[in-house]
Parts: sequence; C-alpha cells; structure tokens
Amino acid sequence: MNINNNNSIDLIRPIAPEDKIISVIFNSQGFQDICNWSLACKNTNLFIRLEEILNNKFPLLKKHETYFMVNTRRIKRFQTLDENNIKDNDMINIFLIDA
Repeated sequence: MNINNNNSIDLIRPIAPEDKIISVIFNSQGFQDICNWSLACKNTNLFIRLEEILNNKFPLLKKHETYFMVNTRRIKRFQTLDENNIKDNDMINIFLIDA
C-alpha cells in the first residue's frame, strides 16, 4: 500500500464505523507510465479524490482527458468507491481519450 504521501494518509483518516480500508491498483492502458500502482483509501471516499492523488503523482495525466474502468464498468468520478462497486484489491484501468 502506498501511504507515504500526505494525500493518501488523508484518504484513510478518520475512520467512521461504516468505513473500510481498502487498496486499489491502477494500471494505465495505451501508455506505460502507471503499472500496478497501489493506493490505500476508504470505501467511502469519492473516486475524484483518488484521481486527484493520481494526477499529483503522475503529472502527465493532467495533459490528457482520461476515464477509468473497473471490472469492465466505467467509474463515475463523483461517486464513492462503494457506489462504484470498487472492492479491495480491484484493478482500475486508466484510458486516454486523447493521445
């Protein structure tokens, strides 16, 4: 799990009774910059928060329009991980809309 930067630590504190700590794994498709990059977070985090951390860690992503998929489903950015049915150790694929 990657909890070394302050942003990801913020994603896992404070813990409420309905919160679960999970790890998601990011892989980029169509470019080779992100491979098996893990991020610890809570199931109640909005996906956009994870995307923000990803963009800070990999600034190249900011230059492109992207979308994310998990288990062949497109992820909705402004829904929680639970609402997107994202589970512990799920692989999230990053796709470029523009190359």
